[in-house]
Amino acid sequence: MLCRAGAVFLSDSRTSAGMDNITMCSKMRIYEKPGDRVICILSSGNLSLTQATIASIDEDLHLGGSDPGRDQLTNRQTLYETVRYVGSKVREVEKRDRAALEADGFDFNIHLIVGGQIAGFAPEVHLVYPQGNSIHATRDCPFLQIGERKYGKPILDRGFSYETNLADAVKVGIISIDATMKSNVAVGPPIDILCYEKDSLQAKLRSHLGEDDPYLLEIGQRWQDGIVKLVNEMPAPDFSKPALGFATAA
Repeated sequence: MLCRAGAVFLSDSRTSAGMDNITMCSKMRIYEKPGDRVICILSSGNLSLTQATIASIDEDLHLGGSDPGRDQLTNRQTLYETVRYVGSKVREVEKRDRAALEADGFDFNIHLIVGGQIAGFAPEVHLVYPQGNSIHATRDCPFLQIGERKYGKPILDRGFSYETNLADAVKVGIISIDATMKSNVAVGPPIDILCYEKDSLQAKLRSHLGEDDPYLLEIGQRWQDGIVKLVNEMPAPDFSKPALGFATAA
């Protein structure tokens, strides 16, 4: 979620390979060089593909210590170049693993959100597709989603804009994920949150909300109660007028 005041990143931690094979694995990775850059990567799709991509990124970071000229996540000059680097890693995994996956009846399913800020530039949020290409959030379209999107998107459409302050953006994001968890068992806690303040160049506002976290439970309950209360307060439909398209008896 891209805001005038920064950016907010949220992810669940439930992975599913069928109803009888549900596990927990964080889908958020944060890379930080205080004073220089903060980069957050969110992932969805086939767990082996996302882990292979992240492992390749981490390998470059490790080997870059002895080879400063090596392309790596934290030495790109702009966030767009950083996103292109991540896309190249997705293509490497695709080139190596697609044939084997499709032979076993699986799609090459991986999506990533890459966002944050590099010193001297504004915060950005990008979505990387399985082909390695990307799009980015804008003031007119300030949020991007991956994974299960349809249940939480209406809340973001109605409740979030580029001008939303960071605290309210976090609340809207949590409500969006709560709505998704309510309707889809493949999405579940813990919920990871990064609230990034523009120009701070630090990942200092982070949270990890477990299934029994009081704040997560309160947000979900108050949202549900609020919907019921709002519906009860709305005017009832007027059935005294004849419906169009129906004949009336004389």
